[in-house]
Order: sequence, then structure tokens, then C-alpha cells
Amino acid sequence: MTTGLTEKDYALWLFNIEGLGNRSISKLLSGGVSCKDIYDMTSAELKTYLKPKQLDALIRSRNVWDFEKERKKLEDKGIRFISRIDPEYPEKLKNIPDPPFAIYVKGKLPDPDRPAVAIIGARMCSDYGKQMARHLGKGLALAKVQVISGMAAGVDGISQKACLQAGGTSFGIVGSGVDICYPEDNRDLYEGLCNLGGVISEYPPGTQPKANFFPMRNRIISALSDVIVVVEARQHSGTQITVDTALEQGKEVLAVPGRLTDRLSDGCNYLISQGAGVVIDVSDVLDRLWSIRSGGKGSDVQQFTPRSAEGPEAADAGWSAEGTDPALAGAAQEPGDHVDPDQEFTNDGLILPIADPVERAILDAVDVIPISAAGILEKIAGSGIDITIQELMTKLFELSNEGKINQSGVYFMKKPHKKKCRNDAAGNDTEEAKVNMQII
Repeated sequence: MTTGLTEKDYALWLFNIEGLGNRSISKLLSGGVSCKDIYDMTSAELKTYLKPKQLDALIRSRNVWDFEKERKKLEDKGIRFISRIDPEYPEKLKNIPDPPFAIYVKGKLPDPDRPAVAIIGARMCSDYGKQMARHLGKGLALAKVQVISGMAAGVDGISQKACLQAGGTSFGIVGSGVDICYPEDNRDLYEGLCNLGGVISEYPPGTQPKANFFPMRNRIISALSDVIVVVEARQHSGTQITVDTALEQGKEVLAVPGRLTDRLSDGCNYLISQGAGVVIDVSDVLDRLWSIRSGGKGSDVQQFTPRSAEGPEAADAGWSAEGTDPALAGAAQEPGDHVDPDQEFTNDGLILPIADPVERAILDAVDVIPISAAGILEKIAGSGIDITIQELMTKLFELSNEGKINQSGVYFMKKPHKKKCRNDAAGNDTEEAKVNMQII
């Protein structure tokens, strides 16, 4: 019985025909026909598109497929079927080479409005690889960046666990059905992904993992990500497959450098030698993300030397009222003589209220010592400020353009201001006061 069925039901049937791959389905759907149209086609019509074995498989499937039963199977397991005809189908998957006709999802899909980074690497990773995977997973989570990986042992799983533990969102692209946890040792991660992120696969539920499935799923990992970060990998390894598909899709690849004598770092060091970006800290990834998602208008990385708060440079950097003569403490002060945490001041001494709590939190987090966007995000998170990395970077550039903070490459620092400190009866700065002026 085929009454009351939707196009999604017919798409599920079509996707589960044995021997019918993504290219064959795309060929069938060319010309504007629907999945239901294909179900209703005669054998003579189908011969135009299918090989004899595929045609036989389609006819057999049409005779035995139970639409209601198959739909209920997915519902009972909490699995969604999303095909290219579905509005939910990720835009990032549509134009890659050999896009999957459909995917199964347990949990949710990545948010297209938030940046996503794939963290990949060796299964048998070193302590160094584990440490970097945890550091990047946690740092990206705090920056509200989604982490995508393969839920595998080693770098993949470690980075995803760190992301979830830090309150972030992660997605596992698996080489099996989404109802299969592989490896079993990652059961806690699997359950965490299902509850806090998602598990995604192009293979039907119940499909056991196979070696040839994993290279295929790698194209989905790279497609759903804005940037791919390789933490640790041998030069000739499965990680290289993901890198190749990422480059084919036009994605940027970054790598964590390692010792030249360490075989597990051969792949990363080779990628860097071929032009891949270098990842030393989370801020390196965030900078590339901002540049990519802002259309390449991100800041250029520049070399800088942090100024010391002591020495000759301090005299030119800014002034404070800490040198006021105690004898004149009760005298009338000009605006700007004392710093109120709820206020900011300009070079002419004008006091302005900081009405925006986000702006105030940022200005509190920035100091004379340069700090990365990741560092600022971590600081303001402790103030209860919930902000995405895109929103933070936009705010930082606004504050920089307004002259409230300084920017040097991917680092930000307090903007030095001059405050007039009147220390004599005539209202002039005394020489002693000038000597005592310091960076605020």
C-alpha cells in the first residue's frame, strides 16, 4: 500500500536499493523527476538509466519494501533520514565531488551559522598528540566553534571529548550506521555526541564498520568543516585521505608541527613544508576562521614586540593620576583623574559610560600585554558573557577601529590614553607629576 506517503518516504526507499549509489541516483533524478516518479516508472523507462543488475535490484526492492515499517524503524531509534530534497540537507554537502544523496542523523546537524573545525590525526597518537588534541578541542569549544571528526580512537575522539567536556558542540562522522558505536571504547563519547551534538553517516542503520567505509566518510568530515586541523599523523596514513579531499573541496588545511625525528609528526611537518598553515595555539585556528568567514578580510599576522610597562617606552604609552601630590588630594580634579570601572575616557579627558556589558567585559579582559581572541573569550566567559567567536571578532575590530584598543596581527591590547593630572594651584602638570605618570 503506497497511499499517504511523502517524497521523503520514497527517497528512503530509493537510497536503500542495493547496488544503487549516489551517482546512479543522481542520474535517475536528472531531468526533474521525483523519487515517487522513479518508483512508478516502468521497467522499460528505467532501462534508460540503470544497468541490468541495478534494474533487477530496484524491482525486487519495490516489491518487498514496507514504507511504514522502515519509517517506524528510524523513529524508534531516534534517527532522522535527510536527503538532498530535504530543506535540512547541509548546504556544504551539495557541491562537493560525489555528494551523498542522503545522510542519517542521530542527534542534530552542525549549525551552518557557526564556524566548524575538523580535528583529525593518528589513532595511535603520542602524549604530545593527546595534549594538543585536548587543548584544541577545549579551546575551540570555549570559542563556540563546532568540532567535527570521525569519533575514532586517538586524536579524533580525544579532541571531541575535550570539546564536549568544555560545554561545546561536536559531531562524529562515522563509517557505519549511526546506531553503531565504533570503537566500543568510545561509548561515552558516542552517547555525548548523540545528546549534545550529533552522529552522522551515509550508511543505513545497522551497517557494521568496514575498512572501505572510512575513506568515504572523510569527504563528509572535510565538507562540513571550514578548516581542517591535522594534529599528528604519519606521512602516508588515513589522515592524508581527509587532507586530499579537503584540498579538493577548496578547504584550508592547518597542521600542528612536531619534532623532525618523530615519525608521528612526519605528516604534519610535510604538510607545513607544502604550504599548510601552522597551528601553535587555538588563536591560530580562530584567526584563519575569521579570515575565511569574513571573506578573506581578516587581519594579517604581524610580528610585534610587547612593550614593557617599565623603562623609557612607558612614558610615551600613557599616563595615570597615580602621581598626584598627596597634599593636593582634596583639590578639585579634572574629569579622568580617577578611573571608574563603569566608565571609559578619551584623550581629551572626557568620561563616557560603558553601557554595553560585552564591551565592558572585553575592555576588562584586555591589558597592556597582548592577548589573543581565544584568551579574551576565555576571560569573558568567566563573567557570564555568552558570545560566539564571530561576534567577539566583530566587536574587537569595532573597538579597534574606534581607537579603544590596539591590534597587532591576531593579538589585542589596551589602548593607551593620556589623562591630564593637574597637580598645582594653577592647574598645570608639575614636572614631578610627569615623571610619576605610568601606563594605566
